Amino acid sequence: MRRFKRKHLTAIDCQHLARSHLAVTQPFGQRWTNRDPNHGLYPRPRAKRGTRGRGCPGYSPEFFVSGRQQCTNVMAKSSSGGQDSAKDSGDEMIFAAESTCALPPEGDGEARLGPPGAALPARKRSRAFEDEDERQPATGPRRWAGASKKTPRHPLSPSCPRPGEARWEAEGPVSRPGESRGGDPEDDGPDPDPDPHYGLLGSLPGQEPQSRICSLPSEVLRHIFAFLPVEDLYWNLSLVCHLWREIISDPLFIPWKKLYHRYLLNEEQAVSKVDGILASYGIEKESDLCVLNLIRYTATTKCSPSVDPARALWSLRDHLLLPEAEACVRQHLPDLYAAPAGVNVWALVAAIVLLSSSVKDIQQLLFCLRRPSSTVTVPELTETLYCMAVLLYAMREKGISISNRIHYNIFYCLYLQENSCARATEVKEEPSVWPGKKTTIQLTHEQQLILSHKMEPLQVVKIMAFAGTGKTSTLVKYAEKWSESRFLYVTFNKSIAKQAELVFPSNVTCKTFHSMAYGHVGRKYQLKKKLNLFKLTPFMVSSVLAEGKGGFIRAKLVCKTLENFFASADEELTIDHVPIWCKNSQGQRVMVEQSEKLNGVLEASRLWDNMRKLGECKEEAYQMTHDGYLKLWQLSKPLLASFDAIFVDEAQDCTPAIMNIVLSQPCGKIFVGDPHQQIYTFRGAVNALFTVPHTHVFYLTQSFRFGVEIAYVGATILDVCKRVRKKTLVGGNHQSKAFSDPRLFRQFVFLFLWIGPGACALSPKVASEVMPRGRWPCCPGPTPTCLMKLSG
Repeated sequence: MRRFKRKHLTAIDCQHLARSHLAVTQPFGQRWTNRDPNHGLYPRPRAKRGTRGRGCPGYSPEFFVSGRQQCTNVMAKSSSGGQDSAKDSGDEMIFAAESTCALPPEGDGEARLGPPGAALPARKRSRAFEDEDERQPATGPRRWAGASKKTPRHPLSPSCPRPGEARWEAEGPVSRPGESRGGDPEDDGPDPDPDPHYGLLGSLPGQEPQSRICSLPSEVLRHIFAFLPVEDLYWNLSLVCHLWREIISDPLFIPWKKLYHRYLLNEEQAVSKVDGILASYGIEKESDLCVLNLIRYTATTKCSPSVDPARALWSLRDHLLLPEAEACVRQHLPDLYAAPAGVNVWALVAAIVLLSSSVKDIQQLLFCLRRPSSTVTVPELTETLYCMAVLLYAMREKGISISNRIHYNIFYCLYLQENSCARATEVKEEPSVWPGKKTTIQLTHEQQLILSHKMEPLQVVKIMAFAGTGKTSTLVKYAEKWSESRFLYVTFNKSIAKQAELVFPSNVTCKTFHSMAYGHVGRKYQLKKKLNLFKLTPFMVSSVLAEGKGGFIRAKLVCKTLENFFASADEELTIDHVPIWCKNSQGQRVMVEQSEKLNGVLEASRLWDNMRKLGECKEEAYQMTHDGYLKLWQLSKPLLASFDAIFVDEAQDCTPAIMNIVLSQPCGKIFVGDPHQQIYTFRGAVNALFTVPHTHVFYLTQSFRFGVEIAYVGATILDVCKRVRKKTLVGGNHQSKAFSDPRLFRQFVFLFLWIGPGACALSPKVASEVMPRGRWPCCPGPTPTCLMKLSG
């Protein structure tokens, strides 16, 4: 019997096939035999001779719901008349049915379909055909003589064969899928189940998936990329392919978002462009209409024909500030309110943003304009907010009397939208750094960037973190992710190291710097009973000074010289370790004379030589101190070769001696800390986050301790006192309140800035910035004239 070849359908054939019974009653995933008119049109592998369809995917009934339903169709019979219908339709398809498969009644030799709901016949050599064969009369030649009677069974049905285990039998000898006689070998073998990569159902095994993100239209990619932070666009996405790089580099793609971040970086071209906009639209310090001009510029720049004013107003109907914004625009900007095309939606949006007193008002604005009834898209709204943010930031730089609160509210909402829109990685509940407490950690976008970085030897990574941003939690999750590496966690406080042992995984060793130095050097002095458990004091030193060169003032100078030498990375004690200033007997601060410096170096060197000796001594001043054996350990140049990376916590309080130990190691180094919380400068500590060169730097700016109100206070303090503006402190999305009493608030500011220079002088300025008074909550002091004109 001649086998069917593969058919290539034309457009007319497809139309006829669509109107036939095969279009609705023949599921695509069913297996067809070579009697099927559409044989060869379904995905299948090129079966080799004798492989029996090797490499075909296994049976996957979850892809085909119809495959588990009752069989309803029967294929056309063969043209040879007088034959039994069960014999002529032996090469028909079989369903993976859950019910039993029954044989159709005998036909009259014409090609016809079974009635709806009639079960299909099973393939040859199945149990159903065995029973039919036994029921036929003994007279006449037996059609199925010589064929094997072994019956494959489906696990879901006792009487239906398993798909893929049926056999073909042609006229005469038995023909198997991998064996063809003069036919096309590609037509042999069963059709495989599609795998998950073929169009909607599957494709050939091992074939590359056809649906990838690069196949999306550029308009869709631009819309997706608009939701991502600028850092990710430039550092990661622009390096993927040329198409993505062209999209990101397009000047028309998120221009205001790019301009805002370039202005923060103080790029000359961005600064000149923003200054030109402020000058050309009258947004100047001398003008009382600068805020109205800001609204006018925002409205005319972002006017889009795709925005339906009626539908946008209907979406904003629930916003509490909409009536006030409409009144402001109608009174002061009538040309934008009574425009021929309707009210300018962007003018209302700008007015609502300027009238907002908290982040919640802007978040409600975003929620209203995201409704299905609104025609405003999220990228358009985001660009409007970035346009206002860069202009407000520039207005404050130019000295215009407007509070930073409006800009901070916009920045806060945009930050949460870009970094919290994706679902955060949830981590199971586990002990926190404080014993007895349980915490559920949700990694932020910034923390996920740190966890995705793989440490290499000699790398120096800095994690610049604000207060409460999860520094220790980030290190714990980093160690858990890279569990095949060995880490050393070092800190200064013994209690913190003990608490760290409870939360870090087993591949992390938690130590203090002094405990490691004690194990190598300090234990020797402890065994000789020459270890001073207390700090070296001037009273101890004054008893061992040379005759005629004693006294409390000189003893204190010698102690300070030794402390400076212990904290430094120098190998020899020199005159540079002697303090420049000291206090005399009257308590006055005076400069140390050169002769006193030389005498101090000699006495400190003699004292240090006696401290290093392991022999017994009666003088308490000659006993080794904790900082002393740490210095000896640093001079011995230790090698920590058993670790892949070192975690240095509170790196802003590292001494140069400790930094010399860490930086001399061949493994990777991760310095974690808050550069604005340095408290050990009196012990010779230096801020390693500023002084040590790095290969990679990451930031943690979102705090988990407080919400927007306290975060704004902290960000304003850092802005006013230390000019920290490239990275802004933000809080969570929960509610928090700052001090309502101005006296308590000023005390809080004083305590917050206790370690910073000029704290007392800057406290009133910070308080006036963050404590609102007057009609406008977003502006300090009395309401500026420009905002009074806006509110009427």
